[in-house]
Amino acid sequence: MPEPADPAPTRFAAYSADAIRAAEKPALAAGRPLMRWAASALADVVRAELHARPGSVLVLAGAGDNGGDALYAAAELCPVADRVDVVLVRDRVHRAALEAATSAGARVRSTSEAWALLSDSTVVLDGILGIGRLADRRLRGSARALVERVLSLSPRPRIVAVDVPSGLDPDDGSADAAVLPADVTVTFGALKAGLVRGRGPALAGRVHVVDLGLEPSLRLARPALTAPIDLVRMSTPGSSAPVTHRA
Repeated sequence: MPEPADPAPTRFAAYSADAIRAAEKPALAAGRPLMRWAASALADVVRAELHARPGSVLVLAGAGDNGGDALYAAAELCPVADRVDVVLVRDRVHRAALEAATSAGARVRSTSEAWALLSDSTVVLDGILGIGRLADRRLRGSARALVERVLSLSPRPRIVAVDVPSGLDPDDGSADAAVLPADVTVTFGALKAGLVRGRGPALAGRVHVVDLGLEPSLRLARPALTAPIDLVRMSTPGSSAPVTHRA
């Protein structure tokens, strides 16, 4: 008897970055701590990576909310990682998140120090760019140099992308060569369209979607597309989702 075929992945609605930002506004206006919820879910995913392979975490943090998510997650990871190092790839940074990370024990490292640390890191947390409006999403300067350094490593550390792999367009899935292929992407609020089209499927790895309670607002938005994807849904405190499960 032939083996039964694996069931086709479920189709999920994927949204544009504009639609997700619009859905976040009422929640933020109501004072819901979306960033802290997102960071806690992100830290849970990295904890699982460290449980499978203990070691250190290197956080690449950009200037926007994506960097803030990564830094708050870094604070939660300090008790379980051998070491948490942070590289700030921009002069601007989410100050409260950085203070939380350093108060918990994370160490800020220079770009030159990071070159040596990369080969000694178990997990790299890619929090350089998120879904903010950018005319050109190509990485530049120290961020690009660090990404190209990781791409040259063999073997590479496990890569966990924060919301989307940095440099991937969240809407059309386009990207240039300097993008880290993630082993896991932890995306917040809803599935981004760029994760399921263009280069997204090849770069995103296993996708975890963190429920932030945006569903009431997202019902008013039209999905950019629906796509078959095998993903993990995660709940957060205050969200309406059930416990973490595979879809």
